[in-house]
Amino acid sequence: MKKRRRAKYREITLSILEFVASSAEMIALSFLDQKRIMRWYKYGHPLELESERFFEYLRRLEKRGYVKIKIRDKSCSVRLTKKGEIKLIENNKDNIIDGKWRMISFDIPEKLKNRRNLFRSAIKRIGFRQVQKSLWACPFIKADKIEKIINYYKVKKFVCYLIVEKTDIDYYLKELFSDDLKKQQKISRKK
Repeated sequence: MKKRRRAKYREITLSILEFVASSAEMIALSFLDQKRIMRWYKYGHPLELESERFFEYLRRLEKRGYVKIKIRDKSCSVRLTKKGEIKLIENNKDNIIDGKWRMISFDIPEKLKNRRNLFRSAIKRIGFRQVQKSLWACPFIKADKIEKIINYYKVKKFVCYLIVEKTDIDYYLKELFSDDLKKQQKISRKK
């Protein structure tokens, strides 16, 4: 039961974050109005949430640091934080492959061990896999947004990010990502 509830909460969280991120009006004008949310519920929202519940979830997301809410007079502004942007990048299921390898090599000092562990977890969630002790690789285009994660964890001077078209370990990398590459080939054949 807890797993289902957790999965449902995760689905709602990602749905709301995507809504905030994709809503140009909310980002540019930063105004959220009740009618607009009701339209979202009726026409585009994949989950069934009452309006009150939506604002309750927004408040929870603010407590977790994913969104920033400002209330002025009768209007409410909502924007995604850096942490919220990273959450969306990590949970992006769009595993498009373009034949290039995104590679990261990092050497974060022991005194920043906590930051190093958080950074390593984040790149794993994006799809990076360890090739050698300090070399990680990923074939997905979404990994190009790694710069946001590097900046968020403040590890820029310890990280080297490369986009590689050809490498002498290509066979090993294809083997490492064989399941993902097979899925991508099936998708491209269907199109």
